Amino acid sequence: MRTRRQELAEAKAAHNHPTYSTMSFVMGCGVQGPGSGAHVTDGDGRDLLALFDQYGNQSFGYSHERILAAVAEQLASGRMNSTKILFEEEQIRLTARLAELTGGRLPYAYLANGGGESIDNALKLARAATGRSTFVSALDCFHGKTFAALSAANRPEHAALYRPFLERFRQVPFDDLAAVDRAVDDDTAAVLLEPVQAEGGVIVPDPDYLAGVRRICTERGALLILDEMQTAFGRCGPFFAFDRFGVTPDLVCVGKAFGGGVVPLSAVLGTEAVWASLRALPSTFGSSLGGNPLCCRVGLAAIEIATEESFGRTVAAHAETLGVRLPALVARFPRLLAAHRGIGMMHGLEFHDEMLGGMVLARLLRHGVTSTYSLYHSRVLRVQPPMVITATDLAYGLDVLERVLAEVDARQDDPAGRPAVPCSPVVRTAVLPVPHAELRELLHRRPRLLDPFALDPAGVTDDQLDPAGPTDDGLEPEFGGTLGHDRVVWADRVTRTPDGVSASAVPDWLWRRLERTVRVRAVDGDDRRSAVEVRIDWDTGSGPYEPLLAGQLGPFVSDRLDALLARLADEMART
Repeated sequence: MRTRRQELAEAKAAHNHPTYSTMSFVMGCGVQGPGSGAHVTDGDGRDLLALFDQYGNQSFGYSHERILAAVAEQLASGRMNSTKILFEEEQIRLTARLAELTGGRLPYAYLANGGGESIDNALKLARAATGRSTFVSALDCFHGKTFAALSAANRPEHAALYRPFLERFRQVPFDDLAAVDRAVDDDTAAVLLEPVQAEGGVIVPDPDYLAGVRRICTERGALLILDEMQTAFGRCGPFFAFDRFGVTPDLVCVGKAFGGGVVPLSAVLGTEAVWASLRALPSTFGSSLGGNPLCCRVGLAAIEIATEESFGRTVAAHAETLGVRLPALVARFPRLLAAHRGIGMMHGLEFHDEMLGGMVLARLLRHGVTSTYSLYHSRVLRVQPPMVITATDLAYGLDVLERVLAEVDARQDDPAGRPAVPCSPVVRTAVLPVPHAELRELLHRRPRLLDPFALDPAGVTDDQLDPAGPTDDGLEPEFGGTLGHDRVVWADRVTRTPDGVSASAVPDWLWRRLERTVRVRAVDGDDRRSAVEVRIDWDTGSGPYEPLLAGQLGPFVSDRLDALLARLADEMART
C-alpha cells in the first residue's frame, strides 16, 4: 500500500517535475501542512524549523499575521481584480512607497509577477535607454528562469539544452573589477549583478566592488542593474543591499519577500532618465495579473514589516549570532567544512563535497530542521532563516546543525577506512561460519535476507514477497521497501543465480537503476565457511544532484547492510 507521501510524489513526477519529486522523496520530505513563523508542519504533524527561507520567499515566515490580515482586508474590500484602466489605489500607493524607500533616487517602478519577468523588463529598459545591445553579467549568477534570465547566466548545462541562447550577453567572474573594466565597452547597455551571489554559493563581494562597477558604468555610459530578489527587504541590513555597499543603481529588481510568501509580486525600479522609453512606447510593457490590487496590498504590508525599527534590530541581532556561530563551525569541523561566507542574515557553509552536504541536509530534516543547497554550488549549505525567527529558535536550529555536523564528522573515523558518505556502488564482503551450499540455499529461500531496501529483510521468505505472490519471472509488482523513512512500494524482480541471488527495481519515477546482488563462494581450504559479497548499485536519474542524494542513500545502505551482515553472522554462529 502506498503512503500519501508516495502517492503525491508519483503524481508530481508524472505531471509536474520528475527530478525534484524524486529528490524530495529520497531526502525524506513529507507532505506540507500549516505553518507559522519559522515553523511548518508536515502531513504527520511533525514540526519543522526553517533555517532557510525558500530562496527569500518566506523572509517573513509562514502565515505572518499582518500578511494574512492584508489578504483578508483586501478580499473583504471586493477589490482584487485589475481593470487596467481605472486608477488602482493599492498599486499607486505601492509604487510611491517604493520610490520613497530609495529617497527618490529611483522614482519609478513597474510591477510584475515573478522575478524573471522583472529582470526581462530591466533588460528592455536598459537597451531602450542607452541604444546599446550588449549586457555584462557574472559567472554563476542567477537571475531567474525566463529565457533572457537564463541567457544572462549562460550556464553550459542550460545552453546545451536550450541553445541558442539570446545573443549579446557576456559573462565575467564575480567580484573581479578588472574583468568588468575589460568587458564594458561603448556597446554595453548594462552590467547586471546580484549584490551577493546567492545560488552561486553565497559569494559576498569586496566592499569596494560594486562602487567600482558603478564608476565604470557611469564613465562609459552603461547602466547598472542590481538584482535584489534575495538581498532586499533587510536581508543584508538596510532595506536595499545597495545602500550597504554605498551605490545607487540605475535599475533594481525586487521580488520574492515582496509577496509576503503568499502572492506573486516583483518590480523593477528605475531612474527618471531610464523611464523615458516607457513614456515613448508604453505598449512594450504589460503584465496580465502583475500588480493587481490584492498583490499590491500584500506588498505594502511586506514593506511595513521590513521598515519597522524593531524588525531591523531583530535582523541585526540575528546577523551577529550567525556571524559568530557559523565561522566557529568551520573551525571545529575542518574535515567537513571548507569555508563560511555571509552577510546580514544570508549565509552559506561550503562542504568539501556534495555528498557531505547531502548527508547533513538529510540528517537535519530527520532532526526537524530544514535547509537546502545553493542551486549552482551544491556543496554550499544555505543558512538563511526567515528574518522573523526568534532568538530561541535560531539558537536551537544552530545547535541542531552543530550536533548533526558532529554526527557526520564522527563517521570520518571509520575503523575500516571506508568513506563517511558511501556512493554507488556500495560493496561489502564477509566470511560466514556456514558451508556455501547451505548459505546459497538459505538465500534462495529468503532472497531479501541481505537486501538493505527490504522493509523486513529477515522476515521475508519466498512465499511472503507480495500478497499476490511473485510472478513466474520473479516480478514483485508491489515490493515493500524503505529508504530509511517509511514504507515505499515499487515493482521489483528477484532472480536466483547459481552463486546467490539478485534483485532489481523496474525503472520508474524513483529508480533509473537499483540492483542488489549477493554472491556466495566457498572459502579455499575450508568447506565449513562461506565468502559472501554484496553489491548495491543505484541511480535515481537525478543527474547532477546524484551526489547530493548519495548523502542520504549512501549512509542508509551502508549502515543497514552492515547490520544485516552482522545479524546473519550471529544467526549462523548460533546454528
